[in-house]
Amino acid sequence: MAGRIVGMISVLTVAGVIVSAGVLLLLAFESEEETGHRAAHVFAESIALSLARVDASAVDTALLRDLLIVESASVDLGEDELGQLSYIGVLDERARPIASTDPERPITRDEIRPARQAAEDAGSTVVESLPAGFYAGTAPIRAADGSVIGTVRIEFESSNVRTHFETYRWEYLIGVVVLLVALVTGSWFMARRLARPIGLMVQAAHAVEDGKQPPPAVAAALRNTSLTRDEYGELSGVFLDMAREVGQREVQLNALVEERTVELSEKNTLLEDAQREIRNDLEMAHSVQAALVPSDLPEDPRASVAAYMTPALDVGGDFYDAFITEDGRLAFAIADVSGKGVASALMMAVGRSLLRSAANLYADPSNAIASTNDQLCTMNPKELFITCFFGVIDLDLGTLTYVNAGHDPPYLIRSAGDTPVMIPMTGGIALGVLPDLNYTETTIPLDPGNTLYLYTDGVTEAENSSGQQYGRDRLERQLLEREQLEPHQLMNGILDDVRGFAGDAKQFDDLTCMAVQFVGGLVEESYIPGRDNTHLASGWRRMVVQPQLETSLPRVAAFVERFAAAQEIDDAVVYRINLALDELLTNTIEHGFPGRPQDADISVAIRREGEMVVVRYEDNGPPFDTLQAVEQDTELGLDERPIGGLGLQLIAATFDGTTYERVEDRNVTTLTQRRQAVTDDVD
Repeated sequence: MAGRIVGMISVLTVAGVIVSAGVLLLLAFESEEETGHRAAHVFAESIALSLARVDASAVDTALLRDLLIVESASVDLGEDELGQLSYIGVLDERARPIASTDPERPITRDEIRPARQAAEDAGSTVVESLPAGFYAGTAPIRAADGSVIGTVRIEFESSNVRTHFETYRWEYLIGVVVLLVALVTGSWFMARRLARPIGLMVQAAHAVEDGKQPPPAVAAALRNTSLTRDEYGELSGVFLDMAREVGQREVQLNALVEERTVELSEKNTLLEDAQREIRNDLEMAHSVQAALVPSDLPEDPRASVAAYMTPALDVGGDFYDAFITEDGRLAFAIADVSGKGVASALMMAVGRSLLRSAANLYADPSNAIASTNDQLCTMNPKELFITCFFGVIDLDLGTLTYVNAGHDPPYLIRSAGDTPVMIPMTGGIALGVLPDLNYTETTIPLDPGNTLYLYTDGVTEAENSSGQQYGRDRLERQLLEREQLEPHQLMNGILDDVRGFAGDAKQFDDLTCMAVQFVGGLVEESYIPGRDNTHLASGWRRMVVQPQLETSLPRVAAFVERFAAAQEIDDAVVYRINLALDELLTNTIEHGFPGRPQDADISVAIRREGEMVVVRYEDNGPPFDTLQAVEQDTELGLDERPIGGLGLQLIAATFDGTTYERVEDRNVTTLTQRRQAVTDDVD
């Protein structure tokens, strides 16, 4: 601050001195110019008066020289100064030259113009400034009666006059410089004195800023300044009081900070202990939740299941389940509980247990879901809800019966080259929202090799570092690229793609998915030529039949009817096929395995060959040729005929073709019938 004040005063002083010197120099230059003009005026008029006393036409160069000497003496110019008058020229009244001191010099327009002006302008003298410090004066020459009879022009150099003024200017400039130095020095000392209190306050302020009291010397100087009655004294007193108060408050603040630091350290210790307990609880909850999610998925040669779940937090609300029901069907589910954390995890555990119990209690998935929803509504204080997809695959019939309670519909991958499609919705709302709801179920057929891909929104809504979502379009492309993979390979491939897409971005939602593939019953190669090691030959549909008549007969009928609907087979033909299979199945269980139906291994395979439908019935019973067994004499009375055989005889009579063969300890009966019934066929 002191330096700034000194600088301001010094700059103002220097500026004032420079402006004053400039004004004085300008006045000196103007005075010098005026003196030159006056001298030219006097010289010109003096010589004009001298020439007026003689005849202007008789003037010659010698006379002009004499006049030059005389007139120079009359103005007190010494002999060494005669060189100042450099030229005299005489012109008549019409500005024509008469004589000059330099006869070789021509008359120019610049000389004629002032001569005419002097002769015409009431006989006034014209003065001019010439280059290089020369001046010119043109005066009229008057006769005795006052008329102008000519003009005279004189030119001279004001070197002596200029020398006097230059000497004066240098003395003036030296005086100005001396005065300037004196003023700057004086202003600097004065400014230092004025700025000293401010500098002391700046030092004291820096000390207070560093948490210290001002140095004793600075404090003493400020106290002395505060005794004065000017603004500096008042400001110094206020500053000393402020510094003293700041120091006292800093002491109090330091004591308070130390006290609060001790309290904060104690609370941090308690908080760390609490966080450690919470962490232990969360780790235990994570372990419990991991144990609740099935790690051992059902193993059945007719189906393959793979699933994965990772919560966004330590525990999450997603879950999946897959198990074989008590009646031998494959039940599976995937669900997403609203929210995250412990509450959602508890809701997940309760929902999974209720759904598994209901699936074994109710044969229909719609009833199982409705029962689960009613129970969740009675134990949901946080008003959470669960979106759920629950399906049951009849591994014998190859049918999927499912209920969708507000969940994203799974994708169905049917065969190579087909675009994965979402299976139809069933219109149900999430579980735990409203009690006493009825849920609709849908049944769709599954062919061997069909795969279902189920997922939660943590897959499609996974985000990368740019905020872009994974999306269904990308998921569908990945499913199409991996359509021929096994469930584990399919699921892991998509999970790897999701992780690669997300990169280092934080996972905001639970990530859960499941793949379920329907394999179907396997048919031995010797039974159906052209089959590879894992799949049925082209066009064959096969069903493994449970050796229980009360359950097997309707399932076999449903199996045939589903195939017939896809192949547009007449109802009359379907009726014949079902009637024949009913007879064959009954004969095998009752006569082939009397008292031990559990030992029976029965299967039915069906396919279309052009306009013909081919049905193969196989069992592992003792050798029995159904075609020979039916050869009975229908002319005999009922009491004379052997028991049985009429049903088999009816089969042979109503089909276009029937064959029997014994292949590796198995009975194989083949029935062939046209797809479209004819009017003369016997029903």
